[in-house]
Parts: sequence; C-alpha cells; structure tokens
Amino acid sequence: MASSKKKEETDLFDLLKDLAKNWRIMVPCIFLAGIIGVFVAFWIRPVYKVDALLQIESKSNKSVGMLGGLPSLFATSSPAATEIELIKSRHIIGETIEKMHLQYRAIPVNSLDRLLHREGRMELSRYEVPWSLVPQDEKIVPWIAEAVDSTSFQLYDHNKKIVLSGSVGTTYHFPYAGDTATICIHRMDAVAGQKFELFKLDRLDAIAAFKKAFDIKEKGKKTGILEFSYEDIYPDRATKILNEIATTYLRQNVEQRNAEAQKTLEFLEKQLPDVKAQMDSSLLKFNTYRNKVGSVDIGAETQIILEKRNVLQQKLLDLQQKKQSAVRLFQPEHPTIKTLEEQENNLKRELANNTAATKKLPNTQQEVLKLTNEVDMSKHMYTTMLNNIQQLKLVSAGEVGSVRIIDFAEEVSQPIKPKKTTIIGVALFMGLLLGFAIITIRSKFSNGVRDASFIERETGFSVYAKVPKGNPNGTKGIRPLAVVEPDDIAVESLRALRSSLEFSMEEGCKPTIGVSGLIPGVGKSFISVNLAALYAGLDKKVLLIDADLRKGRLHKEFGIKRGNGLSQILLGETTLDDVIQPTEVKNLFVMQCGKVPPNPSELLGSKHYTSLIENLEKQYDLIIIDTPPIMLVTDAALACRVASQIVMVIEYNRHSIDAIKEGMAHLLKGNNDAHASFVINKYEHSHNDGYGYKYGKY
Repeated sequence: MASSKKKEETDLFDLLKDLAKNWRIMVPCIFLAGIIGVFVAFWIRPVYKVDALLQIESKSNKSVGMLGGLPSLFATSSPAATEIELIKSRHIIGETIEKMHLQYRAIPVNSLDRLLHREGRMELSRYEVPWSLVPQDEKIVPWIAEAVDSTSFQLYDHNKKIVLSGSVGTTYHFPYAGDTATICIHRMDAVAGQKFELFKLDRLDAIAAFKKAFDIKEKGKKTGILEFSYEDIYPDRATKILNEIATTYLRQNVEQRNAEAQKTLEFLEKQLPDVKAQMDSSLLKFNTYRNKVGSVDIGAETQIILEKRNVLQQKLLDLQQKKQSAVRLFQPEHPTIKTLEEQENNLKRELANNTAATKKLPNTQQEVLKLTNEVDMSKHMYTTMLNNIQQLKLVSAGEVGSVRIIDFAEEVSQPIKPKKTTIIGVALFMGLLLGFAIITIRSKFSNGVRDASFIERETGFSVYAKVPKGNPNGTKGIRPLAVVEPDDIAVESLRALRSSLEFSMEEGCKPTIGVSGLIPGVGKSFISVNLAALYAGLDKKVLLIDADLRKGRLHKEFGIKRGNGLSQILLGETTLDDVIQPTEVKNLFVMQCGKVPPNPSELLGSKHYTSLIENLEKQYDLIIIDTPPIMLVTDAALACRVASQIVMVIEYNRHSIDAIKEGMAHLLKGNNDAHASFVINKYEHSHNDGYGYKYGKY
C-alpha cells in the first residue's frame, strides 16, 4: 500500500516536472484559454431569472362546507403533473405570447456594444413584412431599425434602403412593393446609431422558444404548490411575462369552473318545473285521498316504517349521485365503483324489506304511507334542487376557481448567467489540458532517444555520463561552473566522465580528447570547458583548443578578446606563444579558433595540423579539442583524427538513434582506432532515479 502511494506521488512529481519543463507550451495555452474565457464571459448577455408560486387546491377545500355536496359535480382534483402540462400547453403559452408580443424580436447587432454590455433595447408590438416578395431560394435578410435619438428611428429593408422614419409608440402602415407593411415600436432604450435586426417568429417557433426559457415544477411531493420560473435578458420583461402567464392560467381555470357550474345550473333550472309539478301532483293525491277517507291516525309502527323508508330512499338517492360522479373519474372495475355498487345493493335490500313490512299494515294505512312517502320525497328533491341552484349561482357570481396565486413574480437585480468566475476557471483548466495534450502528443511522436542503455545496445559504445542541465554558457562570469560550483550535480556527472575517460586510456597513448556534437546547441562547449577545468584541478597542464574555425566561441567563455588563434597557426601567420593564453583556472590554457579562414576543412585536414597536435602533446598533460557539430560540416571528423579519445555529446530526447549512429560513424571515419563514447547532456532525471537535482555537499 505504501509502495503504491509512493509510486503515485512519484508519477505526479514527474508530471509536474514535465509540465514545468515545457512552460513555453503551457503558458501560451493557458494565456490563450484565459483570453477566450474572458471574452466568452463578457460576450454572453446577462440572463435574469424570476419566479412565482401558485397553489392548486384539491376538491376537499373550504368550499365544500359552503356548497355542501355540490362541488363533487364540478370539482377539479387533477394531479400537479396534469396541471403542469395544462399550463405548458400551446393554449396558455400562445395567449401569453400574443399578449406580450413575444413573437417579435429586435436583436442588437453591434459586437463591441455587446462585449461592453452597453447594448440598447427595442421592443415591438407589431411587425408585419411581406416576406412573400423575397424569392424562396434566397436567404431572407432581416430588416434593420436604427435609432436616430431616444424617441425616433429609421427603418431599412433587406436591401438596406430607408423605407420609414418614425417615432416610438406609433403604429405605421405603409405601402411596400405593392403590399402593406406594418410596424410599431412601443419601447426603445438606445443611443443614436445603434441598430437592431427585426424578426417575426412563427407561432410554433415562438412557443418553442418560450418553453426553453420557461420552467414549472411542483415544490415538494404532493403539495399542490407549483413554482413558475422564467429567464430573460431583461428582468422587468421577465417579471411581466411570468405574471401574465400566471394570471392567464388563473383566469382560464376560473372560466372553466364557471362554465361547468353554468352547465349544471342550466340543467337544474330545466328540470326544476318537472320536479315541482311532481311535488304538486303528489300533494294533490295525498289531500284527495284524505278528503275521501277522512282523518286517519298513523300508528307508532306505521310512523317508524315511514321514517325508515324516507331515510333509506334519501341515502339511496345520495349514493346514486356519488356513483354518477365517480363513473366520470374511474373505470367500472375500479374499487371505488365496486364499493358504491355494493352499498347501493345493500340499501335496495333494506328498502325491499321495508316494503314487505309495509304490506302487513291495513290497506288504508298502506295507502296513506305510500302517499305520504311520495309527498316527502318530492319535497326533498325540490328543496335540494333549489339549494343547488342557489349555490351554483353563488359560484358563478363569486368566480370561484381551484387555483390561487401565492407569490407574484418580482423583479430581480442579479443575473444568474453568465457565471464569469466559473467560465474563466473552466477556460483556464481547458488551457491546461490543451497544453498537457500537446506535450503528451509531442512526446508520443518524438523520436528522441532517452535511454542510455538503448544507445549502448544499438551503437556498441558506452555512455560515460548523463549530465543534467548546468549553466547554459558553461561558465559563471569568466570561470567554469566546475570551479564556481564544484558541488553542482552537473559537475558531479562530469567528474564521472573524467574518471571513465582516465580508466579507458591505455598506458602510453596520446593524451588528446576530441569533443563534438551532432548539431549546434547540444552543450558541446559546456562539456569541453568544464571537463578541462576538472582535469586542471588534478594538477595536470591542460590545453583547450577551439577547433571550430567557423563559429568558435570558447574565447567568450573565458572573457578573452577574439584575435589570432588556431587558424593563424595553421596558416603560418603567428607562433604558439601568441595564440596560447592562460585562464583564471590554474593549469588551464586556451587556444582560440582565431579569425575565420577561407578554407577551414583544408587546414584541419593538413599535415601541419597533425604535427601541431603532436608537438603540443609533448608540452601538455592533456589536450581537449572542441570541434564543430559533425552533422553540419566535416571539420569535426578532420579535427578528431588526431585524438585518442572521442566524446560525442548528444542532447537528451532530441536525436534519433539513426542520427546518433550516423554521427559517430562520421567521427570515426578518419580515426577508427580512437576510443569513442557518448555523453548525454541536459539529462532529465525522473523521481524514480532515487535522487534529485539539488543535494548538499557530501
């Protein structure tokens, strides 16, 4: 577990190090992404969101107490989900769009004004243009309205011709191309010169656009509280729109309930005369029979039977009304219907038993009981119907609905979009990912060699040192890094190179080392200078020769003014005493390249060069020859043909193995007996190597 955690920390360290190394890629990517993020954050128009609350009342509301059982005839107990779909219907939304003129659009067109959030505002209440005049195969170009001042405007058609100069708040009907165009701008907040593109959306397109900005949901579960919300770039307009759709739905809900109540009222008023006639007929029959037979005393038993019969018939009538209401809501096999049918059958059986008991009474009392029952039932039906009619009239007059608005929408001051901090943060993160992707892809497709063992296996030559990045100039001031910072990790790697070269030198061989590189910039001179300083530190008399007769630069490393050097010696223009100069490093001497000759390759390939090196080998303990890049000119191979040791400097993760092989082959063409080796410069140690770049003195 600890090993896994350590590996994760190592991988993260290597990743961060790799990103830091490629800062030239990361910084532009992050900077560019940041600029894009800022632009997007300011380009997006601020969007404001307003909300309102509306309550859907169930059928068990307070009106039940006032209306008795009548609300069951017209109550709306639809679930909240059903009401939400009704509110989002084209009927409700379409009416709001028409009333608020949302099918007309005036879009500001100035990009700079949008970026600086100083766009004007224009709202249309009428905009009718004969688009049929435009050919169907051409793209319709919108008309343009340009503000002249705060109250007047000019209208341009799709051909950019002025067709109207008008004022805000006035409806204009004007002839255009044999037809009539209509426009009315009822609001304009703009400065002179601001332009707006005018559009008219189809009804369905306007409804679809409205639904994208509109949302409605139930707060909580089965609460009947609906939350409306609407988003718009203008908070005052969003407030008006949301309140309009709430009141529209409220009004239509009231109208729907009133319509149901009115239908029921008409039906009851139509049936009322028949019920009254039935009541009068029952009462007449009863009085006629009483006059015929005279006064009849109803016994206690008969009175009980009569009262029970009346109660059973009233219950049966009420139960049948409930069943009729339930049938409109449920299927016949629904448990509610089944329960009501069972209760109805029970009442009918009790009523049948009551009828059987009635038949045991004397005939006179049976007839009186029958007529009295008919009179009581007809009176009950007539009275109930009158009460229902009065209640329905009260409902219609009072505009009772099942919906009420709890909170109207109120204008807000803070936009919900765009979230500038989030946008910029995401953009910077995307820039970081982009930079990382570029670095990863470049690394995957790079053919540069990193592994020292791979180089040794492919070429057959040893890698004597892996030198991390040191001072890019090879010196600090006019002294080598090996002298100024002897404990630097790069210097320690060069000490390893020095030791390897000493071990590989055969006894009695010429103490001459040739240093070259594949291409410029690999740090060849850095290796030469500091290697020479390290050898000088062993009390050896060391001569550092700059054999790059074209672009030599070793004199700059030691602060020496350019003058005569190797080229002048080979041309016979001066002597050794004039060109060999001491340095601030004890036992280290330098021979600069000298003035650029017309034929550097011929000079380095001459016998004079060979004899010069042989003569110098007798005077110095070690000679290090800094040569030009081998892949550019043949001078390096000519300069190294007199060396007993050849060191090729390659840069970490920069060269292909084929280029390395080819470069070494060129160096050894004229000196196959030399002992060749590699130095990997600018090496990047990973955290897995077990040590870092910086460590204390040891």
